[in-house]
Amino acid sequence: MKISMEWLREYVSLTESAETLKEELTMIGLLVEGVEPSATGPVLDIEVTSNRPDCLSHIGVAREVAALYGRRLEMPAVETEFEAASGEVPFGIEIRDPDLCPRYVGLLLDGVTVRESPEWMQRRLEAAGMRPLNNIVDITNYVLLETGHPLHAFDFDRLRGGKIVVGRAREGERMETLDGVGRSLDGQMLLINDGEGPVAIAGVMGGLDSEISPSTTRVLLEAAWFRPESIRRTSRRLGLSTEASYRFERGADWDNTVYSIARACRLIREIAGGRVAGSLKDVYPLKMEPPRIRLESAHIRQLLGVELDDGFVETTLERLGFRVGKEGGGGWDVACPPWRSDMQREADLIEELARFHGYQNIPAEFPPSRTAGAPSRVYALENSVREALAGQGYSEAVNLSFASPADHGEFLPPGGGERVAVANPLTEETEFLRSTLAAGLVRSAKRNFHAGRKRVCLFEIGKVYAPGADGTPGETNTLGVLGTGAFLERNWTSPEAEYGFFHLKGLLGVLFARLRIPSWETEPLRSCGWLSPADGAAVKVAGETVGVMGSLAPELEERYKLKQPVYLAELDLERLGRHAFAPIVYESLPKFPSADRDLSIVVGKEVAWGTIERGILSLGIRELAGIRLMDVYEGEKIPVGKASLSLRLTFLDRERTLTIDRVQDFMNTVLSFLNTNYGAGIRSL
Repeated sequence: MKISMEWLREYVSLTESAETLKEELTMIGLLVEGVEPSATGPVLDIEVTSNRPDCLSHIGVAREVAALYGRRLEMPAVETEFEAASGEVPFGIEIRDPDLCPRYVGLLLDGVTVRESPEWMQRRLEAAGMRPLNNIVDITNYVLLETGHPLHAFDFDRLRGGKIVVGRAREGERMETLDGVGRSLDGQMLLINDGEGPVAIAGVMGGLDSEISPSTTRVLLEAAWFRPESIRRTSRRLGLSTEASYRFERGADWDNTVYSIARACRLIREIAGGRVAGSLKDVYPLKMEPPRIRLESAHIRQLLGVELDDGFVETTLERLGFRVGKEGGGGWDVACPPWRSDMQREADLIEELARFHGYQNIPAEFPPSRTAGAPSRVYALENSVREALAGQGYSEAVNLSFASPADHGEFLPPGGGERVAVANPLTEETEFLRSTLAAGLVRSAKRNFHAGRKRVCLFEIGKVYAPGADGTPGETNTLGVLGTGAFLERNWTSPEAEYGFFHLKGLLGVLFARLRIPSWETEPLRSCGWLSPADGAAVKVAGETVGVMGSLAPELEERYKLKQPVYLAELDLERLGRHAFAPIVYESLPKFPSADRDLSIVVGKEVAWGTIERGILSLGIRELAGIRLMDVYEGEKIPVGKASLSLRLTFLDRERTLTIDRVQDFMNTVLSFLNTNYGAGIRSL
């Protein structure tokens, strides 16, 4: 934002030099990047952060300067009479979508002469980086730079039906904007219409058919307030950023509409000879009130570490436009001004006090500690996960915690669920908090593919979000894993093997062993839309589902144009942590040898290996030291609907040597159980 020192002096008394003001504004949080020369004198180039739309104007910066030096803020003169004589030029305003436009103000002026602006106005506009066009357009731009509130001027005689209708566009509707470009609109964009069709894209740009021309004599001024998220979405979708959209999408002052109209009306009367020909209309279907915040002096001490005098607290906030009421118990009831859309909580007020107390005056001290402290269980868990996965050649990814509407639609959390909306998103891609890590990992893999990297192994530890039972957003610490491409880099001793489901499952086995989780299993999954139904699996520990795993759903592979299979796992670290780090049990090495027996059986394909394994273990054979699935075969000489499983059973007696007869008895028991419960038979060939 370029602020002219000469212009600024109209609103606040200034004896300080531009360089002094540069340093002192920077110290209260308004970063002045430089001082530039202009025809009006020095110009401050201020970097205004997205949470301070009130400083996107000369009056806004003057308010900060007045508070900084304890001086009076002088507001510019405005028109005070808005009533036209009875019967003069009626016009109407209708708001069809008040959720997107809660307030719209209009005023009709007649007798306007369109010509060049006076030289002083042109110089100020140029100093602020705007090109002068004609006196009417220049006045609306001047008021925008002065008050921070965007205005628009319509040629009233080019408005069909003599009225304004504010409503959502029809899907696929088109209009030509002031830059001469025809634009296609969607049903979420807000339009300003006349009696027959669109004349402006609300908060972004006017239409070509209603612009001010040299023949214009009647001007309809508008000042409105639009929902920031609506303007931001429209601006991003159309790729169209203007001075108006820049302010509306950050949060303009909803109470500044009539004042801005009054200021523009005064300037038009003085510069263009206009007069009120249609009474002011303020259509305000959804009333808005500034937030009220309770401020506690004890909380100021806790956050800043310094004691602030009550008089300093009250004076500073009042200079900034806050209404402060003293309450008992060492606190204040603070009503926030409508231009401070960033004020939401007590910490925001305390930040204002810190700015004007001076960050440099807050001592840098470590808080006292009476205990040495110890690493939390969460740290131990996350550190072990990182060590295990990094040791397997996986790289850690860090993605943003935000998600777009498309992300939530494509990557619903297992079992579905509602999403958590961001109150004031900066872009369409940050409208929600993420509900899974999968979307970010898939995008990371795609970036690697574009860079020519086909083997990608990633993991991410981060929070995912979902509404709680009472509607309050909750967060869950989560682990996401992605693998694709070759399982190992190809070398002269081994061919290149493609990453598959069992490589991912093997990785989880390594991880769980590192976390000392004694046993886990997988079972078919039915409720995770971003995993393929062919191999989607639930990961269970002690009967509790702690996550999901499988390959990316085919439709998402197509949507992201992935040319190779991608495998994903997502685990709830909070649930996993309840089973991690089981006590270590030491056993002496066996003195007697173990005996291995292989067994090939034929069972129905519907019988899961996990079911068979649990069944054998349930027999209670104390000498059974281990079971391994060695091979699965389907094909020649295997009946349709059947599969051949090759098992290796290990038997061990720690007190004596096993005999052949005892081992055979164990095998007979296992065979009898498998035949009785699963119809399994020994494979003959």
